[in-house]
Amino acid sequence: MNEPSSQRPLVTVAIPVRNEAPRLPGLLAALRAQTWPRQAMQVIVVDGGSEDGTLDIARAAAQDFPHILFLENPRQVAAAALNRALAQAQGRYFLRLDARSRPGPEYIARCVAWLQTGTWAGVAGPQIAVGEGPWGEAIAQALNHPLGSGWSRYRHARTPVESETLYLGAYPTWWLQKVGGWDEGMVANEDYDLNLRLRRAGARLLVDPAIPMRYLVRDNPRGLARQYLRYGAWRVVTWRKHGWQGMRWRHGAPALWAAGMVLALALMPWSPWPWAISWGGYAGVILGASLQSARPLPRQLGRVVLAMVIIHLAWATGFWWGLFRK
Repeated sequence: MNEPSSQRPLVTVAIPVRNEAPRLPGLLAALRAQTWPRQAMQVIVVDGGSEDGTLDIARAAAQDFPHILFLENPRQVAAAALNRALAQAQGRYFLRLDARSRPGPEYIARCVAWLQTGTWAGVAGPQIAVGEGPWGEAIAQALNHPLGSGWSRYRHARTPVESETLYLGAYPTWWLQKVGGWDEGMVANEDYDLNLRLRRAGARLLVDPAIPMRYLVRDNPRGLARQYLRYGAWRVVTWRKHGWQGMRWRHGAPALWAAGMVLALALMPWSPWPWAISWGGYAGVILGASLQSARPLPRQLGRVVLAMVIIHLAWATGFWWGLFRK
């Protein structure tokens, strides 16, 4: 880390934003704390028409980052914002961050070190959920449990491991250009789509738990439900686009669970046992996982239970809605 900044490769840091005034200062503080020199960062803020002072906050930070650029994103879609940043990228490496992300001080340096080996075309750390306020804390606890997040490697890696996708991630810029950047038709799930296309082109992706990345979750049940409704629906779009390469068992599990629960209710006039087994079994599993998740903050147990149910039910509802919608 004693290498002069003039000898460090330029890294483009792309930040799509829209009405993120409460959260953007935390991300900018995390960028200022990076061990990677600011002279070797090209920061590109792409604004989707913010009305809450987000862009003013970003412009005020210009004095701290010598290579900062502001772009507009009239489509208000993250994929479109990232492609606009990619078109203006001057860095050898391209790193995506969001206003809700909180990279550790060595995030950029460690990502670049892995990318410079030439083995990996994408690198990130595991996504660690954090929350603010009672509901935010409970939702974070639910998401940090495998039952709430689906046992995905990009969330639960304990050693450096190859992964099918990344949370945000850092890439050699030429790799992103090679696959055509992000698909602007993907309103959600655009990262999985990008990473799948990279892997099809021969790329390998790495998740390293030594690269901490915290993620600031929604802080209310309604926001969580809307988020996972969207995720479930757009998983169907990914499935239709990529076939079974766009699906894993964990993606379909909530939808199958919901279908089974509805079927058990339908069978109630003939026998209560399917309902008792399915609903009782699910309640037991959820309660057990929630007790485990809420152990550091036992007063949060009820909220953690509800957060897990919302995650599963919203995803399943979105999935079935997307499946039967053209």
